[in-house]
Amino acid sequence: MQRIVHCFKQQQRIENGIIIADDVVTRTAIFDYDFTGENVEISIFPTLTAKKAKLVKQVGFKLFYQGIDPDYRFELECWPDNGTIKQLSVFREDTGVEYRYISDHQDRM
Repeated sequence: MQRIVHCFKQQQRIENGIIIADDVVTRTAIFDYDFTGENVEISIFPTLTAKKAKLVKQVGFKLFYQGIDPDYRFELECWPDNGTIKQLSVFREDTGVEYRYISDHQDRM
């Protein structure tokens, strides 16, 4: 199992395509991947308890995951030059809200 820990510096709450809240806050995400790399458990502290998801497609440097809980969907975007995390979007299908977590830098390799 591979674990990736990433610190985001900005959080947005988006409803119906409109940014409702845009805060400079620190959120730590933990991605626990299985040996195939297609299944992941995502936690965001302190806002999201662990949610399991499965990779459904990849388009360029963007990965699309469907939560095992059908109320959750995730999109993970990476920087094209080094593949580190740029942004994570958490979609709540039951409420129609997107939570966007944004990095303020490219991680060093």
